[in-house]
Amino acid sequence: MVQRFKIHLEEYGKSVKTIESYIGDTSAFVAFLASRGIDFTGKMKRFYITSYRDYLIENRYELSTINKKVNSIQSFNKYLVDNGYTKNAVVDIAKDRIKLA
Repeated sequence: MVQRFKIHLEEYGKSVKTIESYIGDTSAFVAFLASRGIDFTGKMKRFYITSYRDYLIENRYELSTINKKVNSIQSFNKYLVDNGYTKNAVVDIAKDRIKLA
């Protein structure tokens, strides 16, 4: 799934750095799900996003890093919806990005 997303990004002319960033973030997200016993098949659930974000917060990731990862996962979610793997966009930037105090 992540490899297909990478090909999609390449076809749309994203920069090498952008692709590396998105694929790294997406791979880490899928690995997180696997560590929780979830075999990710492309179906996105809101719970996946909130659990991952909470995990990042608990592990003291920088706010800017969390927000970058959320952006990457939002792009992945859009790709999954556009290609029929899942029905809904579950990443909500307004809710999922961390605001600076």
